[in-house]
Amino acid sequence: MNSLRNTKTMSAGYVYPPPSDGKSFRLGMGLRSFEPAAWLEAGADLDVQIPERLALAITDHDVVYQELPGYRKAIAELAERIIENLKEFHANKYKFSEKTITHLPTQTTISFDSPEILLEIASIIGEDLVVLSRENNEWKIVAGAVLFPSRWKLSEKIGKGMDAVHAPVPGYEGALAPYMTATFDKISADRPAWRKNWSLHSTADLHQPTSIHQTARPEDYWWRTERQTLTRSREGEFLFFTIRNRAEPLKWIKEDPDSSTAFAETLASLLPETIEYKGLQQDHQLIIDYLRDATISGDDRAR
Repeated sequence: MNSLRNTKTMSAGYVYPPPSDGKSFRLGMGLRSFEPAAWLEAGADLDVQIPERLALAITDHDVVYQELPGYRKAIAELAERIIENLKEFHANKYKFSEKTITHLPTQTTISFDSPEILLEIASIIGEDLVVLSRENNEWKIVAGAVLFPSRWKLSEKIGKGMDAVHAPVPGYEGALAPYMTATFDKISADRPAWRKNWSLHSTADLHQPTSIHQTARPEDYWWRTERQTLTRSREGEFLFFTIRNRAEPLKWIKEDPDSSTAFAETLASLLPETIEYKGLQQDHQLIIDYLRDATISGDDRAR
């Protein structure tokens, strides 16, 4: 499914723009704190995303939802805290009763008693939801409703610790593995953290358990961002991980020639293994050339 069929409904500006400092790419956690009002993000793009998320929960159930036995209490706490947040900060989009919540734009009602409450809630908000449990000196995935994966399968990650989950990421072992568990341990119940991640895709499809690639000109590529949050549970050794995905046209960056050329330098710094991991082997240099050419608009370029 195409997650962004009508870009005219979106304002011409990135929610989280490409890096514009021209610095070389490097892996990093980049965690920052946030206030409760910023935990779940609204946005015009949800008008398109949520109907797709509702459909995926049915048609691709086993792809988007996984849960190990024994973690119902942690799942229930995450669900309760999301409902509390929606009531306080997003009440204009939802209607609440004692046992249900209705997403008003789609008139979709879910029950708090659902045996798959994690998936039900993830279907009517913009965030994918994952529960991490600290066991055997590492944090591992024990439950997840991931409707918009970016080239990975939840079924292959469930039950694994962070090092195994991130093993395919080039440079992870040296740059992040030594610090991952200790960094997660520092997240407290009253001080959640967020970070962002990015990639470039040749389609706007957000549901990509495996790569969807089509031939595309550089100006037709999509800037995909993930806003990730980590929140500590009130009870037990659990972390709640959320992922808010967006796909926005890469060509928007051409409206700011300085940002375009600076991002080109960051892309030019990618090592071959990172280029391959990000799926850019075919078009990496073409995209760099396009970004550096600030005098020609995307519509005027011929590939």
